[in-house]
Formats: sequence, C-alpha cells, structure tokens
Amino acid sequence: MSDIAAEKPRVLLVDDDADILAELSEGLTALGLPNLTAATPVAAIDLVQRNEDLQVVVTDLQMPRIDGMELLQKLALLRRKRPLATIIITGHASLDRAVGALRLNAVDFLQKPVLAEEVAQAVRRAMALVEDAQRNAGNAAAQAASASKLPMAAGPNYLKALVAARADREAIFKSDLFSDPAWEMLLDLAVAQASGRPISVTSLCIASGAPTTTALRRIDELKEAGLIERRPDPQDRRRIIVELTEGGRARMDAFVKRQAERLGLPLD
Repeated sequence: MSDIAAEKPRVLLVDDDADILAELSEGLTALGLPNLTAATPVAAIDLVQRNEDLQVVVTDLQMPRIDGMELLQKLALLRRKRPLATIIITGHASLDRAVGALRLNAVDFLQKPVLAEEVAQAVRRAMALVEDAQRNAGNAAAQAASASKLPMAAGPNYLKALVAARADREAIFKSDLFSDPAWEMLLDLAVAQASGRPISVTSLCIASGAPTTTALRRIDELKEAGLIERRPDPQDRRRIIVELTEGGRARMDAFVKRQAERLGLPLD
C-alpha cells in the first residue's frame, strides 16, 4: 500500500455525484490506480493544469453548467501541449454522443452502472495509448504512414459502427478466437488505425487487461489467423508496431458495414 500511496496519480475522476466519485476512487486505488477527483469540470481543468503527471481523465457526461462534452473540448486544447486521454462514463449513452466523444479524443465510452474493474481496464488501455503518443511525439512521418492504411474514411458513421461493435461479431469472426482479449485487441487496433495512432505490442498487451503471457499468445493467434501483422517502428527498431493486415481490415470493414446496416447508417 505504501508504494501505491507514493506513486503520483495519473488518473483524474470527474463526477458531480459525490457517492459515485468516492466509490470509484476507492475502487481504482485498491486496484493499484491512485487518482485525483473533481466534482466539477472547472475543478478538473485546474487539476490537469497543475498536475503534469495526469494522463487519463475519466468523466461523467451529464453534469450541471459545464457537461462532459464541454470538458472534452477544453481538454482537447490542453492535448496540444501534452498527451492526455479521456474516458466518458454516462447513464445516458447515445451513438451521436459517443462519436462526438471519440472525435474529441476520448478512448472509451462506458455506460453506467460500471464496476471499478471495468474502469480500471479502460484506464490501463488509455495509459498505454498515452505512452505510445509520447513515444511518437513529433514523429509525423510514422503517423502519416499509419493514417494511410485506414480501412475507410474514418468518418462519423464509421466510428458509430465501431462504437456498436460489441455485438454480432460471430457472424464474421470465429467465436472461439475471441473468447477473451483478442476481440478487444482487434477493436483497439481498428479504432487506432481509424484515428491514425500506431500501437505497440507492449501497449496492446497492457490495453487488453490480460496477463502478458495470455495477451502475447492471443497476438500470435491473431497473426496466425492473418488478421494482424507486426513490424519494427522505423524510428525505434527495438519497438514493434501492431497493425491490421489487409485481410484484417477487410474483415473489419465487413463487420462495420453490418453494424452500419443494422443502425441504418450510410458509410459513403
């Protein structure tokens, strides 16, 4: 416990409900994620500005005066100076708001009620993305190369379909392959490539929430299935980048198309 207490918080929780805020804060701390809390977006902005170690902001969407979306807009300005990831938690989710959050660089969109374990997994995924962003700072060429491999135009409707992509996957992919972290990895890679963000093997393992040995085994299985590929980072040959293969992108396109048809969304 002393090590946890000594570690500088990298997570900020924002919610106007004091009971929810306290419960979530205690839960994350118990799971090894010390955190700061704020009851208002104004207080949250102040804490972010005064604490350079903060990497992830977990915020409620429905708050008085300034809501979670407005907070994301303000945080987007701060992201120009340093990598910062945001996670939305709400009891009133909608695809439009989810896409709006994604386009403001939110990396996850969780619907209440949520367990501390669910939030912790999303936070670790977000931290992994922030650490990748820090490594890639100033590497415009690598980001452009990744963006050139987008499966589609990554417009609002594509992102809407990805948000809805937690169901009906068995129609396209083998269900036994995605019995644990593999499916989450695939979704993370699809969202990352649609956002022009490269993901390393290390970050993908962390984001999966699974033990490293399990996550590496699933990466091998996805590679053997022809869905992903690994390549050295051209800027740091010690670092391995993971991407969807052409076949993997085609499968995700087919999956997203099916989701879009269910939602009545044109992908043109």
